[in-house]
Parts: sequence; structure tokens; C-alpha cells
Amino acid sequence: MRAGGLPTVLPTLDPEFCDELLENLDGLLLTGGEDIDPAHCTGSVRRPDYTYHPRRDAFELCLARRALDRGLPVLGVCRGSQILWSATGNPLIAHIPDVNHGQVLHRASLTETSRHLVLLTSGSVVAEAYDEAKIEVTSYHHQGLGEQTSGDLRWRVTARAEDGLAEAFEQEDAEAPWAVGVLWHPELPADDWTDPLVSAFVSAAGAS
Repeated sequence: MRAGGLPTVLPTLDPEFCDELLENLDGLLLTGGEDIDPAHCTGSVRRPDYTYHPRRDAFELCLARRALDRGLPVLGVCRGSQILWSATGNPLIAHIPDVNHGQVLHRASLTETSRHLVLLTSGSVVAEAYDEAKIEVTSYHHQGLGEQTSGDLRWRVTARAEDGLAEAFEQEDAEAPWAVGVLWHPELPADDWTDPLVSAFVSAAGAS
């Protein structure tokens, strides 16, 4: 709302309602949350100490695909970016510490966020939003983005952590509708400021 948007919270419904819901929206924000059920994505591993919500997964994967097909502006945050990545046929990294060996903490613990630097690609949507080459972000995830495997390489990675892992991506085609995924949390810390990327998303939705 501080960025000028009017948020509409969608309940988790069956995928058959996706198109009807999207008809009333100017943009789609996919929020953070629990891991995606491995039944709905590749590269993930079911963990006995985690809670999964397969109904939410199926609904949000459908929303993501339909929104991209419609050309709606889309912003995926943390889990939301993993939904975007998975919805377009790409795998996840099951557990980042197994890959980067703790070089960068992408979360401090199961209950604690972390802060770390990300390097932004010059000329990208995220770099233009923040007007910086490097920013410090609030991070709370243990899964990452695997290498693209789909036939059409839709996404371009436009931010990386200092361990080299992808932290943000956007449409490869510069003429494609606005769509960005970030693994960090631009809504945090929750104070009275408005994150520039959230503002860019609201502006794109207002122009759509």
C-alpha cells in the first residue's frame, strides 16, 4: 500500500479457479512460506521435520503459469521465486549448506533470518530498482535455484550471493512482461520504508 498498490489476498483454492481470480488482478505477488512439496518440483527432498502444503503448491504453480501466460507483472519472493522457477520446469537445490558448505548463511537457523550481500547485474530490473551494484538483503531460505533445464531458457539470473548462488532472476527477453523472482525478502525489515523493488512491481502492475 505504501508503494501505491491495493493488495488483494487470495485464498488457497483449486487450480480451476486460477484464471477467474487473475482476471481481477493487475499483478501477482507470490509470497514466502514453507518448502514446496517435492511432488510438485524437482531437485527437492522431503524432510521429516518440515511441513508441506501440497494444495497451496498446486494452486500457486497454476497461478504462476497462468499469470506468465497472460503477461501479468509477477514478483516472486523467496518461496514465491521458487514457485516461479519450478513452474517453468526448473529444479531447486535441496539444501544450500550441502552445496556452499556455509560460505554464505542464507538463513541463520530454522527460526532466524540472516543478512548477506548480493551482487546485482548491471542493467537488470533489480539493479535499476535499487540503483546499486551490491546490496545487503534479509534472507531466510535453505533451498536454492538449480540450473535451468527447460527447453526455452526463459530466465536470466541477475543477482548472486558471494558464494555464487543465484539470488534473483528476470525474463531473458527484454521485451517480455515484467517478471522477477528474488530469494531474499524485500518486505523485511518491516518498518515504514518501501523497498524499491516492491515499488517497481507496483508501477509495472499499474501500467499493465
